[in-house]
Amino acid sequence: MSDFKDLGVGIDIEEIQRFEKYDTANNPFVLRIFTKDEIEYCFSKVNYASHLAARYCAKEACLKAVCSFGYEAVSYADFEIFHAKNGAPEVRILNPNLDEKVEIKVSLSHNKINAICYALAHKKHIQISYGENNFMNDNYRNNQNDFNDNLRRDVYGSAEI
Repeated sequence: MSDFKDLGVGIDIEEIQRFEKYDTANNPFVLRIFTKDEIEYCFSKVNYASHLAARYCAKEACLKAVCSFGYEAVSYADFEIFHAKNGAPEVRILNPNLDEKVEIKVSLSHNKINAICYALAHKKHIQISYGENNFMNDNYRNNQNDFNDNLRRDVYGSAEI
């Protein structure tokens, strides 16, 4: 199980009406916030504003979740929201430095008035490999097993549980 220090949470809610004024794909705000694929998706829909609002919420929620780890200089341009083959919303992290550090899951929803997104970010633990040897991981595993055995002995008086 992960420690909470490895989890970041973000949520955002927006009024859809606020996005109705961005009625063209070449609007400066739209171009600054959304990727080409996001713009094409949103403006392919009759109710483009609800889709823009939902994606904006997702980007804002992702920012909040990632920034809770203390990362700075993160922007809307670092995230792209798309749909998996099954229709579930997904986040593509476009910043390679950020992508190697975190993974993010989102849940989007909207009605006629509001759009909302919840984002959960998880820190990736980087594994370093030296050729065929995976020294750091083996060392970590051995230390973790020793720690768990000692903990069992300390708590239960025996390593057998």
